[in-house]
Amino acid sequence: MADMPNLFIVGAPKCGTTAWVEYLGSHPDVFFPERKEPSYFCPDLLPQQRVQTLEGYLDLFGGSGEAAIVGEASPTYLRSEEAPRRIAEFNPAAKILIFLREQEDFLPSLHNQLVFNGEEPIEDFATAWRLSGKRVREQVPASCNDIRLLDYKAAGRFSEQVERYFDHFPPGQIMVIQLRDWAADPRSAYRAILDFLGLQDDGRTDFARVNEARQRRTNAFVKLVNNPPPGALALAGLVKKLSGKSTLGLAKRLREIGTRPGYSTAVDEDLRQEIRDLYAEDNRRLERRQWRAPTREMQEA
Repeated sequence: MADMPNLFIVGAPKCGTTAWVEYLGSHPDVFFPERKEPSYFCPDLLPQQRVQTLEGYLDLFGGSGEAAIVGEASPTYLRSEEAPRRIAEFNPAAKILIFLREQEDFLPSLHNQLVFNGEEPIEDFATAWRLSGKRVREQVPASCNDIRLLDYKAAGRFSEQVERYFDHFPPGQIMVIQLRDWAADPRSAYRAILDFLGLQDDGRTDFARVNEARQRRTNAFVKLVNNPPPGALALAGLVKKLSGKSTLGLAKRLREIGTRPGYSTAVDEDLRQEIRDLYAEDNRRLERRQWRAPTREMQEA
């Protein structure tokens, strides 16, 4: 039984963290709290959104019971320069799961999510990409809690982000997986992760897609759902208190009504190639750190 979190899914965003919380969270020996992305260990990013106190953070895991693995997932931990050290100081024996994705897919997906959240005012990805690291606070909406999140070129430098964890944890406590590898064979990835965590296989075979990209049907509707007025929040709190049920399901359903699948803008092949070229050396440095889905030849050997 773990008496504090011993598994950290640290990102990157839009690379499968939400899906893997769902997949792993169904295992009888794994516990994840209801609150997503507490971000407690990254005071250098999203200072207002994070859980502020250690007491408040540990309270999230009060229902973990006899679970051998107690986890949380905060994708901002990968971008944070402070999170690796702080997590290591908190629990030096913790396991670290890192999910990545080819930058030419990851960055448009990240941009789409920030547009959806109302944090990114520029809906055209190519324009936002060209402005990476050049914008000032006055050029972004108040709903963007940290302007550094709009520096897409910095967000794609996975090698330096991953190496910060290897600076603070032994290699045996870190697993790095590309989305393309786990998506090609989620069952093998699941078994490999359970082995990494020291857990028995529970036989899970259902790996349905989770948290697919969405775009707004109307800006006003999604803004209302994502940033409801105080009166609506008070009403939601009353409903939860009287019924004992979370309002998260209702909020999710409202978002589905006000959105549709897909990206707000397309990315042409020239820009995709530009992104591949920019990160080619970064990805070569990262190559030796990554788990690979077994090939057919490996499975038959």
